[in-house]
Amino acid sequence: MSPIVNGREAMSSKDMIALENEEARYDSSRFGLSILEQIMSVILNHRYLALSIIAGSLVLGLLLTFIATPQYTSTARIEILPDAPVSTSVAGERERSLINEVAFYNTQYSLLESRSLAERVVRAGNLTANEEFLRLFKLENPEGALSSAQRESLTTNAAMVLLDRLTVSPMRASSLIDVSFSTPSPALSAKLTDLWVTQFVQSNIDRRFAATSDARKYLEARLDTLRQNLETSERGLINYATSRGIVTISSKADANGNTQSETLVGTDITEISRALGRAREQRIATEAELSNTLTGAGQANAQTIVGLRQRRADLEAELARQRVTFGDDYPTVVSLRAQVANLDRSLSAETGRSKQGNQEAYNAALKRERQLQTELDQLTDKYNVQQRDSIQMAILQREVDSNRQLYDGLLQRYKEIGAAGVGTNNISIVDRAKVAGSPSSPNLQLNLVLALLPGLILAVGLAFFLERMDSSVRDPQEVGARFGLPLLGAIPESVDKDVADAIVDKKSPIYEAYFSVMTNLTFLTEHGAPRSIMLTSSRPKEGKSNSSLSVATVLAATGKSVVLVDSDIRNPSLNRYLDIPMQRGLSHYLAGDDHVDEMIMPLKKFGFSIITAGKKPPNPAELLGNDRLAQLIEILLRRYDHVLIDAPPLLGLADAPLIAQRVEGVLFVIEANVTKGRAVSTALTRLRMSGARLFGAIVTKVGAKNQVYGYGYGYGYGYGNEATKDGN
Repeated sequence: MSPIVNGREAMSSKDMIALENEEARYDSSRFGLSILEQIMSVILNHRYLALSIIAGSLVLGLLLTFIATPQYTSTARIEILPDAPVSTSVAGERERSLINEVAFYNTQYSLLESRSLAERVVRAGNLTANEEFLRLFKLENPEGALSSAQRESLTTNAAMVLLDRLTVSPMRASSLIDVSFSTPSPALSAKLTDLWVTQFVQSNIDRRFAATSDARKYLEARLDTLRQNLETSERGLINYATSRGIVTISSKADANGNTQSETLVGTDITEISRALGRAREQRIATEAELSNTLTGAGQANAQTIVGLRQRRADLEAELARQRVTFGDDYPTVVSLRAQVANLDRSLSAETGRSKQGNQEAYNAALKRERQLQTELDQLTDKYNVQQRDSIQMAILQREVDSNRQLYDGLLQRYKEIGAAGVGTNNISIVDRAKVAGSPSSPNLQLNLVLALLPGLILAVGLAFFLERMDSSVRDPQEVGARFGLPLLGAIPESVDKDVADAIVDKKSPIYEAYFSVMTNLTFLTEHGAPRSIMLTSSRPKEGKSNSSLSVATVLAATGKSVVLVDSDIRNPSLNRYLDIPMQRGLSHYLAGDDHVDEMIMPLKKFGFSIITAGKKPPNPAELLGNDRLAQLIEILLRRYDHVLIDAPPLLGLADAPLIAQRVEGVLFVIEANVTKGRAVSTALTRLRMSGARLFGAIVTKVGAKNQVYGYGYGYGYGYGNEATKDGN
């Protein structure tokens, strides 16, 4: 073991408070262990308690299984299809479809477990008169005729019983649903299951029929009202049009269903506008033909005028040719000149007639244009008046259109409902219930598992609770962190023999452990192992006396002269443990007896000497508080290399702090797995307040519970609790 530094000197009050706070914050998960190691530690430390709880849970499960009434389960399977399945590849529509389908099936599951369906099953199966049903479920059926209140109460109670026994199990990723009933009677289970699914299918049909009937009645009432509204609005529209002189030629509906009407005035304006346009075109054409005799109305004389002009040209040519040859008085020339003059007069007359025809056509076209314009102006004035009146007429027309649309829509819906009727039922029975041949419960294996689980939880929870509440020392290495003490050694448990017998065997683990303690003692002071040492503990039975005996034996084995003083004068134990007579001892010396030599008894088996406690005095604290103890230690140190003081425990007594002031230092003994941390802290605080020098701690009785910390196997696992004569 590595060298250990000197123990702490007397601590200040601030240091002691800090140490107590550190102890209060110490977690029972144990210093320096991983989670798995902590769990292993809990299991090992409380395995018997955990096994007892688990065994008790299994026994309880067995008892409950054997005393439980056998239950027989019958199952029927039904199929429920959505009313209007939607198939689409659009992501948003598909998501809405899935949501609607989930809501639909959740609704069906709730309807399958509804109280109204249970009451319907009770009435359909006449279960309130079924003696077997009433007997199995302890329902009271009053004798004689039942009142309506009694019958309703019995029906409600029977319905609640059915709901308690009902199990609805949807088949995953399908539209199938299993409906089961469990009762003490196999025939009754099958009957109730069949009744339940049959009435569920029938109730669905009834709901559909009721919905159709209610819809038809509602639509009939609404259609009658809308028909009256439509007639009233149409009558008002016609009366208004008649009073305003508005004659409607035709009507047509637009894309929005609104009526567009064509009136007589509007039609006349359209026709007059077209005629006026044609008259204007005619007037412009005749106006352009006024100066042209060959077009327009004079076009009929065009050939005559052209012929006359051609004839005149021929005569002019002939006249010119004759003049070249003959004179103006020549008869042929005179004749030709007369013919030309006649042609000029004829041509002038024909041209005048052509111009007069064009003028007359122009005048007629102009007159017609003016007449049509006058008529158009009159129709426009009348149309403008009707347009002002048409605002109210449009309002009335819209009212007629709205009423007609509402009426037509409801009439179409009414026809659809009448044609569809109730429609197909979307619920069907796939498998009827069969009478069970064997009970479905109690299930021994399932009950054992169900009993085992809470047993495990309780066992683990209680084990961890006890572990967390346990502040004792499990890992010897933690005494430094928790209590500020160096660890001088960890002593294993011994079950094969007493410590007094084991310590004289140099091959025993006990000897090896205390030899390690002695080795560490040699590093505590400059002169080696302390010469005067007090061994104490916080409470009795921690192995303090065994440690005193063992340390003395190991020191003596190294050739040192050692004397062991039993200073527990209130409750001496070394004499009983070593089976030596109680002779004159420490109490006698403290009371004034100076015969020290007569008090010293050599122990050849162990190699050291001992001074027993002596007779029990009436005032131990007063004796230990005087200077006689210090004188005795000085006398013994002159004769022996080491003086060991086996002191009383600290809690509740003032003896140990008084003795600690007289020795070089103190070895504090702590029993592993037993002594509480607060007790150790309190005891150490008292020692430090007395000014004692603490060399370190010896952790005793390290056994199987400490294996996880690296202790136990090295010392021989399974040593058990040591059976000593005193065990102090």
